[in-house]
Amino acid sequence: MMRHAHTPLVVACAALLVRGAAAQETSVLAIERAESPAAIAVERSGGRAYVAASALEGLGWSVATGAGRLAAVYRGDTLQLEAGSPFLLWQKQLYQLAEAPYLDQGELRIPLQLLVDWLPAVLGGSFAYDLETRVLRVSPATAGVGASPGRDTEIERASFSARYSRLVVVDPGHGGSDPGAVGRLGVREKDVALRIARQLADELRRDSTIEVRLTRDRDVLVPLWERGDRATSWRENRPSVFVSVHVNSLPTARSTRGFETYFLSEARTEHERRVAAIENAALGPEREPASNGDEGLTFILKELVKLDHQHWSSLLAELVQRHLAGVHPGPNRGVKQAPLAVVTNALMPAVLVEMGFISNRAEEGLMRDARFQREAAVALAAAIRTFFQRYPPRQTVR
Repeated sequence: MMRHAHTPLVVACAALLVRGAAAQETSVLAIERAESPAAIAVERSGGRAYVAASALEGLGWSVATGAGRLAAVYRGDTLQLEAGSPFLLWQKQLYQLAEAPYLDQGELRIPLQLLVDWLPAVLGGSFAYDLETRVLRVSPATAGVGASPGRDTEIERASFSARYSRLVVVDPGHGGSDPGAVGRLGVREKDVALRIARQLADELRRDSTIEVRLTRDRDVLVPLWERGDRATSWRENRPSVFVSVHVNSLPTARSTRGFETYFLSEARTEHERRVAAIENAALGPEREPASNGDEGLTFILKELVKLDHQHWSSLLAELVQRHLAGVHPGPNRGVKQAPLAVVTNALMPAVLVEMGFISNRAEEGLMRDARFQREAAVALAAAIRTFFQRYPPRQTVR
């Protein structure tokens, strides 16, 4: 450990501040170590702090970078991360940082959090950060312990990226002043959708590689167009899916039963058009999606085809139907398609699941059954996990 007489010098280093020409602030992180004090430049922009990835070398790591990726070895274990993803891989465990690394003129910048938060938390025997003095203390044992990663092999293996950084947006249909369909026994679509959605979120959160967001987590009304917009804003270039949970109704044919899953496309049948009209009703007459020939819908569909989202949405819908068939006593009504507003703005594979017909007395009872709700949530989660095994199409890490 460094002698106490050096401490004032180290703390003084921590207080230095230099303003860069590009409206960035550059400060330094003081490093206290046995051989000599040191300092690491910290760049601040927009309230976020980063350091050069090469700074790890001064902390006893062997570092290789390339193509926006980093592989750093410490005591035989490799840390892997890359630009654009807030996730890092260490000892086969996934960790999430508050910010993602980024490239600056070809150099990788990593969040300061990695040094002052993650290192002390995971490697507390070697690193300790003093919040009061803003000094990172490094034990003598860290010097020169890394076995240098080969620049080609380790960097290629470090390309774990986005498939570990996945997002599922769960959308409970209706809510607030919009109850959705209501059965003869008083069961409301909005309540069933919320209960299943919450349990689906809980089930998915068992997987540390998946982030789950709910468009609503209580009985409030979220405008249809905002739901997809929110999902798209949360995506951050990660493999993502959008699942909207609903309950069907057909009062004119109360014997109708079963479950079906929709993806965004032009309606082909009268039934698909009817479901689209019901689910889009909350838009109000001035916001009704236009007919199949509408220029706006045509543009959206072309964009989805270009991004291949239609293909993946169709696959997700098939998987949902397959897994629900194992827990749902009603008939499998198959995959459907329609111009559904709720999935229109979700620029990712997106489906709307109709869990059953609340207009059918038997299925109304099923929809409010706690056991079924739980089993349905587990089935939906299984479908999503299976989908992620194939999406995105190119995966670099097994």
